[in-house]
Amino acid sequence: MEVLDNEIKKSLGSISNEILNGTNYNRSDFARKILNYPAMMVPSVQEPIIKNLAETFNGEVSLLDPFMGASNTLVTGMKYGLNVFGQDINPLSVLLSKVKTQYYTEEELKASKESIQSKIDADTSIKKEVRFHNIDKWFKNDVQIELSKLYRAIASERSLKKRRFLWVALAEVIRLTSNDRTSTFKLHVRSKDDIENRNLSPIKYFFSTLNRSIVDMNSFCSVLEENGLVEAKKYNKQAKVVWGDSLKSIRTKKKFNLLVTSPPYGDNQTTVTYGQFSFLPLQWIPVEDIDKEIGLDYLKTAQEIDSSSIGGKMLQDFTKKKEALFEKSNTLKHLFDSFSDDEQKKAKKVINFIHDLDKTIDNSLRKLNEGAYMVWTVGNRNVNKRVVKNDEILMELLASKGVDLITDLDRDILSKRMPGRNNFSNTMSKEKILIFKTSTN
Repeated sequence: MEVLDNEIKKSLGSISNEILNGTNYNRSDFARKILNYPAMMVPSVQEPIIKNLAETFNGEVSLLDPFMGASNTLVTGMKYGLNVFGQDINPLSVLLSKVKTQYYTEEELKASKESIQSKIDADTSIKKEVRFHNIDKWFKNDVQIELSKLYRAIASERSLKKRRFLWVALAEVIRLTSNDRTSTFKLHVRSKDDIENRNLSPIKYFFSTLNRSIVDMNSFCSVLEENGLVEAKKYNKQAKVVWGDSLKSIRTKKKFNLLVTSPPYGDNQTTVTYGQFSFLPLQWIPVEDIDKEIGLDYLKTAQEIDSSSIGGKMLQDFTKKKEALFEKSNTLKHLFDSFSDDEQKKAKKVINFIHDLDKTIDNSLRKLNEGAYMVWTVGNRNVNKRVVKNDEILMELLASKGVDLITDLDRDILSKRMPGRNNFSNTMSKEKILIFKTSTN
C-alpha cells in the first residue's frame, strides 16, 4: 500500500504548474459559464487529480463533494465515469448543479428556447409576478415587467428538467439586470445616477444567455457521449445532487472512494457571501422547482444562507469547544493566543468556522470507505493582519482523526472569481491542494 501511495505522490507531483494554476483553461468547458457562480474551482485543475486517484480503484468509483458550489468537481468526475454525489446549503447551487449533472440534447434545449420565445411574443401583460421587501430598490419597473414575462413563460414549461435549465439562465439575467453592483458578492445598490442611466432588457439578455448556455451544455454532454457514458439519453452512472447542510449530515446512505471538495476559506459572512450573491435570483425561482426537501427559510433575510452556513453562528459553550479544538490543532491555538482582548470577537469567528469545519469533516468521514482518498483545496486568509493557516489547521484536524496526508500541491489563484474586498478579511492569492487517505484498518 505504501508503494501505491508513493506512486500516487509521484504522479500528482508531475502535474505542471500551468495545469494547477488553470493558466490555459477554457472557460466554456464543463458548462462552467451557464451561471457566473462565485469562487468556482477550475475543472481542468481537478481533472488530472481525480483521474489519477480514480484509476487506483478496481470497479466502480464514487465521488463525494459536501460543498459542491457550482458542481465543477461533480461534472469532472462524470467525465471519467464516476458515480457522483454532492450537496450544498445554498439552493442556487443545488439548482445549478442539478442542471449541470443532467444530460440534455441540443434539440430539446433549442425547442424550449423557441417555445419560450413564442410565449413571450404573445404576452402583452404588464403584471408583476414577484413581490418582496424592497424589490423596487433592486429592480427598475420595466425590468420587473420583462422578468415577469420570462417568469410566466418558464413556469408554463411542462418539463421540470427543462424548467431548471431555463431558471438557471434567468438567474444569470437577474444578476446582470438588477440594481446590485457586481464588484463584490455582497448586495450593494448602485448609485441613483447609475441606475437611471442603465437601460437593460432582461428579455434580450435572457436569449443571449440561453444561446450561449445551450452551446456550453451541449459541448459537455458531447464529451459524455464520446466517452461512452450516455445510454437512453441519460448519464449511465449515478449522479445525484441534493440540498443539504453538511454541518448536520451528508444526506445519502452510500459510501464513497473519493472526497474532492473546496470548503469556504472562512464563514460566508466575511469571505465569499454566496447567500447574498444568490438572494435576488432566488426570489424569482420557485422552491419546488429546486428541491422539495429544502429545510431553510432562505428568503427570510439577505443574510439567511450565509448565517446558516459553517461558521455563521456563534457557538454555545464556546470555551469548552475552543479548548477541544486546541487539543487537535496547535496552529489554531497559537493564532488565537496572538489576538488581544480587543480582537477576540474576530478571533471567535475563526474558532466558530473551524469548529463547524471539523464537524463537517466527521460527517464526511462517515461516508467514506476504508482507504478512500480525500482532496481538499483550501486557501489561507488574513484576519487582523494575521494569517489564518487553514491548510495547516486542516492537516492537524485530520491527523487527529487518524487520516494521513499523502501529498500536497500548490496553485496560484488566477481564475477563481473572488471578491475584490470584504469587511475585515482578505483572501489570499494561493491555494493548497491537500491529498489524504483514510485508514485501511
